[in-house]
Amino acid sequence: MRNAWHDLWGCARGPVRLLAPHARMTAGAMVFAACMTAPPATAPGAAVCVAGAVAWGIACRPPGKVVRAVVLAGLALFLPYFLLAPLIHGDPSAATPGRVQALAVPWSVFLRGMAGMFVSIATVTTLTAADLHEALVRLPVPRMVSAILVQVVHQTGVLVHETRQVASAMAVRGASTGGRTTWRVLSSLPRVWLPRVLRRAERVGAAMDLRGYGPDAVVAIRVRALRPVDGLALAPAGAWLAFASAVRWWGGP
Repeated sequence: MRNAWHDLWGCARGPVRLLAPHARMTAGAMVFAACMTAPPATAPGAAVCVAGAVAWGIACRPPGKVVRAVVLAGLALFLPYFLLAPLIHGDPSAATPGRVQALAVPWSVFLRGMAGMFVSIATVTTLTAADLHEALVRLPVPRMVSAILVQVVHQTGVLVHETRQVASAMAVRGASTGGRTTWRVLSSLPRVWLPRVLRRAERVGAAMDLRGYGPDAVVAIRVRALRPVDGLALAPAGAWLAFASAVRWWGGP
């Protein structure tokens, strides 16, 4: 994806942005769980996966370039699973033909993977870094886990930014063309990239020490309580998860 990591967070413009951060995350998690619960090998289960992902995408309304990037990445990641279909042997005693049984496994991986990736990215686009912190504080997540997740998101953005700067510098110097040159650049990248990241981490740590942050420091943030509109959004997401569970119960694995 060409989008910078920090540009991805909070770029959606759908009505989900009106909800409290923890309501957005909870609703997205329930839609994701519904896509993972429904049996994609059956027509009702596939319909539940597709309809849930599409409805959540419309509610979040991420930018078109993000949607295109997610679709292309999903196709590149999950379409190769269909190459394994000839190696899958179905149950000879089953009423379903063996070729259909062989295609059911990669189809399940493909549909669940695409739906799960799309729902996850769409949820991310409705949250800023501050919203993520507020949501993790409000949800029943251990404090240590919350701090680690927030730092992972922040440091990933820093690493992506440093990588883009190094790539731009290499392109300016003509090091982005030619197989031998590219290999030499990639092999020497850790010697250039890691020191920059370490220096950045040292500067951040020194700044935090200067401002009095430590293991016992408590950062006060404004936590928004749930409102009626949040309940109106959580109810359909919960109902969709329950419907997906019923389809799985009655429709098969």
